Amino acid sequence: MFSDKYKVLAMIAFAAIVACSPALYLPTPELAQSRQIPIEHLNQGRKLYIEHCGSCHRLYLPAQFQDNVWRMMVDSMQPRAKINTSQKLLVLDYILSGK
Repeated sequence: MFSDKYKVLAMIAFAAIVACSPALYLPTPELAQSRQIPIEHLNQGRKLYIEHCGSCHRLYLPAQFQDNVWRMMVDSMQPRAKINTSQKLLVLDYILSGK
């Protein structure tokens, strides 16, 4: 379906995204408890953010935008990211809890 050239480029892009992901915060049990969000939800949101959002563009840190801007951006990008509403909410929980 795809040529080897595109497969290699896709692998390099994915590796670059994953390499940048440690700069994103890692949810802690204490944070989850203080936000009253299960740690599993925050971790799922982080994974979805990296995999679905980072596959098309660089990942932004949670503090880079205000909450209302994040909500608008995630709402507008949901179809392109190919995530359902439950997944979108997990991404938002992760992003907004990291501020």
